[in-house]
Amino acid sequence: MRHLLILVPLLAGCSLVDQTTFAPSPEATPEPAAAPRPGPSVDPRQPLVTMTWGSQTPRYKEMLGYAVHAAEARSPAVQYDVISVVRDAAAVPVGTEHASDVMRAIMAERVPASRVHLGVRVDPAVPDPQVRVYVR
Repeated sequence: MRHLLILVPLLAGCSLVDQTTFAPSPEATPEPAAAPRPGPSVDPRQPLVTMTWGSQTPRYKEMLGYAVHAAEARSPAVQYDVISVVRDAAAVPVGTEHASDVMRAIMAERVPASRVHLGVRVDPAVPDPQVRVYVR
């Protein structure tokens, strides 16, 4: 009984937990989500390698080989997304050719074709055609 009398003053400042305890306060307004910006930031992934085709074909095979070996060392079953990014729809055939060349270079590093996936994306913000290699 004496223990109960001691607890009563301690419980005086407590309140029962119900649905209103966890409800947001009326003055809190949610922040609007930012709209995604067009351009390279649309894909949230960080590319393993990015090759840019300017006036010349880039020398990428050695760099790509090192990147593929590092990715394979971390996970032997890694999948590669080879995405060509071009400025407009007229450049899609050339972008597809660049992506196919990069895919063949990855396969030359003994990666099976079943783990390499090709894609093309049109992005008017890209000044020069690019091929980006993502891992998943």
